[in-house]
Amino acid sequence: MGEDFGLSIANLSLPQLLPTAVGKGALPPGKTFSNRAEYRRRNKVGVRMANSERYPSYASCVAHVLSSATQPISVDTLLTRIKEHRPVTKGARSAVYRAIGQLFQAVPVAPSCYGWLSSLLRGSTFRHVLTSEEMRRGFLMLDELEHAVFFPQFFQTYQPDGRKLQIELFGGPTLEAEAYIERKTWSLRLGKPFIDWVDLLGGQGRDDIWIHVEDAMAGRYQFRLHPRELRDPNAIQGRNIQLALLAEELVSEDRRARAAMPTAELAARLIGRGFFEDVLPPDDFHFVLHQYSLLRFHNGLGYSFDLENVDFATDLEAEAKERRAQPSGKDVYWQLYSDETFADTDLFDPELFETGVAEMPAFDGPDDMFDDSCASYEAYVEAYQDSDLTESMLSHSDFHLLEAELETLVALEQEFGYLLPDQSARKDQLIERLFIDPETLLDNDLPDYPDFDEPPFWEN
Repeated sequence: MGEDFGLSIANLSLPQLLPTAVGKGALPPGKTFSNRAEYRRRNKVGVRMANSERYPSYASCVAHVLSSATQPISVDTLLTRIKEHRPVTKGARSAVYRAIGQLFQAVPVAPSCYGWLSSLLRGSTFRHVLTSEEMRRGFLMLDELEHAVFFPQFFQTYQPDGRKLQIELFGGPTLEAEAYIERKTWSLRLGKPFIDWVDLLGGQGRDDIWIHVEDAMAGRYQFRLHPRELRDPNAIQGRNIQLALLAEELVSEDRRARAAMPTAELAARLIGRGFFEDVLPPDDFHFVLHQYSLLRFHNGLGYSFDLENVDFATDLEAEAKERRAQPSGKDVYWQLYSDETFADTDLFDPELFETGVAEMPAFDGPDDMFDDSCASYEAYVEAYQDSDLTESMLSHSDFHLLEAELETLVALEQEFGYLLPDQSARKDQLIERLFIDPETLLDNDLPDYPDFDEPPFWEN
């Protein structure tokens, strides 16, 4: 990333900081504050504005540190390195977790340890089953996993990525590729060099393209063509089952009160676990989860357990063997995600959005509540255990309920410039209870995931 943070606080003395801060809350010449509270209110707002203008946000700092790191780093290391770019406050750890939640490329690889998706992709290998049309016209139609592989930053803003990729065709030329939309689906335009390369190697529909990531940050990849006759069904099936089990584990660990884990987020977490670093890639992402896992795809949302039909005593491998006779690869992909399928099928099940179904079961102790998918709650639990509070620890849902109340009060104070005495007292109470620095709640310089009436890509 290597972004310029502007002024460094290390080069600023205290006299340099004070005039700007006080000036923001000062009155024109000849005017006086009516009371001490008014002065404190005006000056407090000024200090916050000065800080936001002078220091990079926590989100910017986290993105800079993670993208510059050569390997995943712990939250403690993150905090240490962030100190080089901005002052850290009492609620810095919570602010870092909040920033991580805003950054799609900040991927958990272990408890309290994160990597940057573009860096984590290096050395990974993915399988894409060619269709006759892709081979004939020179493009690859991308699912969410493949889109994240080629364009890791896309899911931060959901805006088109104009960068050019360098694709080395093994035994052939290196071509330049870019993203475009083919039949309402994000695809990778490869052109005539790809068509000629496949033809030279005698490629056919249902052959595999192995996508090897050399350097995702630099946009360098390698393609290898593998004829379907050389597939090892047993070995690939073993990898498929491993992928399904890991995906189930990741979804089961998701404590967020949502109907499903977004597909792109699940894909990023699988990459973060290093699953695709193996020399043998599994089959297509959606096909594997549909055929081998207990997860079900919900249009526009992502994957969750099919709770009504889950039998945890099911032998997953036996179930997979029973499904061998069903269509495989791209056939199932198109059956699941084509326009024709959704024209005649209603995949929206209202029961999946009931609170009792969407939330995972409660857990007994604080250790069980640690979850990388809800890092802000993990920060709260750690802070609580280090504190001397006599109040009982909040549950996951109660924490977010009070967090939302605090966010509302902070937003009101920012908009109106003050709070009523009862509101101010309540805000201070929530700050102490939740261990949150209110300044971090205004740290929103990075765009959040937008809402769409319809998916902007993929008809899945």
